[in-house]
Amino acid sequence: MVQKLIIYPDERINHTSTDVRSFNQTLWDVIEDMQDTMNEHHLTSLAAIQIAYPYNIILMKEGDTYREYINPRIITNHDKFDSTETTLYYPNTTITVPRYAKLKVVYEDRNGKQQYEDIDDKAYAATFQRKVDYTFGGTVLDKVSKEQKERILDGLANEGYVQKEEICPTFSKKDYFVSFTDKLLFIMGLTLLSPLLNLSKETLNTIYTIDKVIVPLIFILMIGFFFYAQYEAKQYRQCSSCQIGNNVGVIVKRVSLAVILGIASHFILN
Repeated sequence: MVQKLIIYPDERINHTSTDVRSFNQTLWDVIEDMQDTMNEHHLTSLAAIQIAYPYNIILMKEGDTYREYINPRIITNHDKFDSTETTLYYPNTTITVPRYAKLKVVYEDRNGKQQYEDIDDKAYAATFQRKVDYTFGGTVLDKVSKEQKERILDGLANEGYVQKEEICPTFSKKDYFVSFTDKLLFIMGLTLLSPLLNLSKETLNTIYTIDKVIVPLIFILMIGFFFYAQYEAKQYRQCSSCQIGNNVGVIVKRVSLAVILGIASHFILN
C-alpha cells in the first residue's frame, strides 16, 4: 500500500528508528508498503521512517531489484568527499555535505540472516549514508553549519514550509524562573520590615540567614533563566533576535534588586 511521505516540517523524521526483532509478516508488509511508495513516487531509495514507520529498514533500488537492508550499520568508511544532494524531506533543496565513497556495512535480510557488503560506488554510498542518517533521527542539515542551516530553513519558510514552533509562544516556561524569583524578592522586601515588629535578636538573625540563602538562590534562578532562554531561542528562530534584549533586562533588574536588598538586609537585620 502506498504511504504518505514525511515532508518538512513534520518532526516525525527526527524519531530514532527501532531495530527490527521479529522477522515475520509484519516486517514483510512494511517492506511491501515501502516498495509501493517508491514505485508511486519513482524513488530509488527509502528509509522506513520517511513513511512514518519507525523501523530500521532501508530499501535501495537497482534497476527493477530492491535491495533490502534491515538494521543496517556502517562498520568502516573511506575516501571522504563532498556530496551534492537533494532530499525528499526538504523540498526543492540542494545541499553539499561530507560523505564517504567506500563503505563496509552489516545488515540483516528479511529472514534475519546477517549479511555484509562492501559499497564502493560514490552515488550509492552517499545515498546509503543519507538513509542511515534518517534511521538515527538525523537529516542532511545536521551536517552543515548553523548559518547554512538558517539560510536553508529561511528559504523553505519563504516557500511556505514553516514549523509550528517558528511562531513565538505567548507563554514561555522561562517565565517560571521569573515568577519564582519575584516571589523571593518580595519575601526579602518583607523581611526588611522585621525590626518594626519588635522581634528578638535571635529571630532577626534567623531572618537574616534566610535572606543570605535567598540572594544566591536568585543568582542560580537567573542563570537557569539565561540558559533556558538560549535553548528556547534555538527552538523559536523568529523570536531569537527580539527576545535577547528583554532577557538581559530581566536578569539585570532582578540581580540588581537582589544585591540591593541583600545589602539592606545586612545593615538592617544583622
